[in-house]
Amino acid sequence: MKSKFTDIIVMFIFPIVATATTIIFSTNLFVSILLYFGLPSLYLAVRNTGIIAKSFRFAVIFFIPLSLFFDTLAAINGAYVIQNTIFPFRILGVSTVELYIYAFFWILFPILFYEHFFDKGTGGDTLSPRTKNLVYIMSVLAFSVVVVFYTRQGWLYIPYCYFILSSLFILIPTMLFLWYYPRFTKRYVLIAGYFFFFMFIFELAALHNGQWIFPGQFVGMINVLGYIFPFEELFFWMIFGTPALLVYYEFFADNRRV
Repeated sequence: MKSKFTDIIVMFIFPIVATATTIIFSTNLFVSILLYFGLPSLYLAVRNTGIIAKSFRFAVIFFIPLSLFFDTLAAINGAYVIQNTIFPFRILGVSTVELYIYAFFWILFPILFYEHFFDKGTGGDTLSPRTKNLVYIMSVLAFSVVVVFYTRQGWLYIPYCYFILSSLFILIPTMLFLWYYPRFTKRYVLIAGYFFFFMFIFELAALHNGQWIFPGQFVGMINVLGYIFPFEELFFWMIFGTPALLVYYEFFADNRRV
């Protein structure tokens, strides 16, 4: 118990140090991703080696179709845009490689966190056979976006894209899952609290450094300490984004047991 308490303290220290480093040294997005997600992922992997294989496999198979679908649509519709990249190309000419790296670590770190603190992951754990269903769904969505991108790109322009996609793929699935499996509510509320803190200070640091902008169409904008971002970023991403990821993980890849 004392060991886990120490781990919790360390989990709060990591994003604070990452924020200070990002702002003081004006780091680019790639470095910030490693600071915010890479270092705590490495820490949890060292602390609990039994959770590495399962978490890593899920991140590897999920991040590319996830980014191809969401980040392509986000870039086209201005939901969030990375202006500067350290890489000499963009995926489909619109979304940066950093977004794909972000997606990988955003999947990996929360799952390591979930397995270490809540799910009691062990070395013998494997992904559920249901995982392939999620892969099929996301692959079809990603493939459809790519096909439409090259054939009828105008169809990819969606009014209030951030709000619509987030409602369909983040808010509604999370609410349905917790309605069917209310025993998960307490742990998901705790997870939402931590990752809101995590995402909120990352957001402010990223906006301070100009790592991304929001030129698209939104239901409203929020001003915090002079940093302006969409309502959708606060509500769907900071509050519900990571719990929604873990809903998909629990439903498709894990055992649905508390």
